[in-house]
Order: sequence, then C-alpha cells, then structure tokens
Amino acid sequence: MSTIGRAAIAAVIWMVGTTTALAQPASPAAPAMLTPPAMPDGGAMPADQDKQPKQPKAGDFDAGGQVRFPSGPDEMGQFATYNWIAADLKARYYLLPTVTVDALAPLAVHKPSMLMNGTDPRLMGGVNLHLEARLPKLPRMPGLKYDTELGLALSLAYMREGALLLSDKDYPLFVGSFHPGVVGGLITKIKLSTLVDFSLTPSFAYQRGSVESLTAIQVPTSLDVRLGSVVQVSADAGVFTGDDISLRGKNGGRVALGGSLTIKIGPIVTHAGAGFASLLTGGIYPTVRDSLYVDLNVKYAK
Repeated sequence: MSTIGRAAIAAVIWMVGTTTALAQPASPAAPAMLTPPAMPDGGAMPADQDKQPKQPKAGDFDAGGQVRFPSGPDEMGQFATYNWIAADLKARYYLLPTVTVDALAPLAVHKPSMLMNGTDPRLMGGVNLHLEARLPKLPRMPGLKYDTELGLALSLAYMREGALLLSDKDYPLFVGSFHPGVVGGLITKIKLSTLVDFSLTPSFAYQRGSVESLTAIQVPTSLDVRLGSVVQVSADAGVFTGDDISLRGKNGGRVALGGSLTIKIGPIVTHAGAGFASLLTGGIYPTVRDSLYVDLNVKYAK
C-alpha cells in the first residue's frame, strides 16, 4: 500500500476514536460531603440536640392561685363538694437556681355561715412563708442507677389555730385566733428515669395554740410522669396526722390519695387534680366519699 493510503487509513481511525470519546457521557461528579453547621465558637453543632426544658435561674418567679372544691359540711352537717370553695394565693421567687421562697395565703371564699357545733368559719387562714434549699447533687450510690436530690424545707407561718395542720386537700376550716407556727422537713427526689420522678417530703409541724401547742407529722408524696415538655401526669398520696402526732381518724389523722394533670403552654401552667382527702374515717370526714376533692391551679411562670 502506498504511503498516501496508509496516511488516509490512520486519519480515519483517529476521527472514529475521537467521535466515540465525545459521544460517551461524562462521569458524574462525586457528591459533596455534608458537614454540620459550625457553632459560634468554631465547634460543630451536634446532629441530635435534645430539647431540654428551661431551667430556672436566680430572679425567676411564678405567681398564681389555686381554686379548690373540697367536700365539707354545711350548716346541717351534710357533706357536699360545693359547700366550701377554697382559693390559695401562691407565689414563688428563686433566690438561686436551687433556693426558693414561697408565699401562701389560703382563703375560704365560700363557706357555711355557722356549723352545727356552733363553730364560726372565717375567711382568712393566714400567711405561710416557705423556704426550700436543695443540696448539691449527690454522687450516685454504688449499685444504684437512680439519681437522688436532697434538700431542706422550712416554713414560718402566722395562721388560724389548727390551719397549719391542714393539707391542701382538706376543706378550709379556719377558726380561732392567729398563732405562729413552724414546719421543718426534708426534700427527697429520686429520678427513676428521664421522664419519671418520685418525691417524698416528710416534715414536722408545730403551732402555738390558745390552750396548748399543736404538733403533727406530714408526709406528702408524688410520682410524676412527664409526657414531653408540655404535659405531666402525677399520682399523689400523703399521710397527715392530727394533733399530738395521732394517725387515728377520730383524732384528725388522714391518708390522702389522688391524681393530677399539669399542662404548660408558654408561661401559663394549668393544673387539675381530684381524689380523696382521707381514706381514714371517723374524724374530719365521716366516710371516704365525704372527703372527695377537686382542685384547679393556674399560674404565670417566668
């Protein structure tokens, strides 16, 4: 073959190879790697950041009131839910994230004008100032998987005689003169899980009386289950003795049992509860049914 022929064949082969290469699609570019957004300090923001509820700080406060519809006697001694209506004015101020001061002013806004035994119920129950100080977080005990919080509680009160011994489940029987009193106790809170808390607050109450001083032991407990950051369901129970630390029903001893629902929307906290103020009978409450209570609580929290 001549030199011209060989050159022509080589040119045809080169043109075919070039056309084939241009006809093939280009390889897709490697996808860019996604990186988490940078934090202001230069670190990376975690992919799944837990939304924790707002923790209180010094200077925060909440205030509101609780309306209660406890069962109590009328002028004829018949128990019913709407014979008494109690309104508890409450406020809380945070001195520190772990130290709070509470103020309570209980009122009997609706009550019988006179009881069968001649007792004259009064509107105002008095004033109670309550200080709570939680201790630094304790190290977890060996062999236990639960976190425990401890604290001290102290109340200074100036209330109607015997009013300091009533729980917030009882009807507001405020009688007699005002007398000073004090309540001291221990705050115990056990975190059973990230959503479940158990609290126990045993305390000793003392109030001066017109004839003799009054003494009692009060042990309220609660089991709280948080359903997210908005809803909380609680089971409440409590043991409250009468004067002279007597648990007998005829001497004023009570064993309370109930439940409640709390909903927090923004700064507004709404609470509703119901139950029995006492499972013991023969004293303040003739029957368990006579101790039925309902309470509603709305407060502003900042």
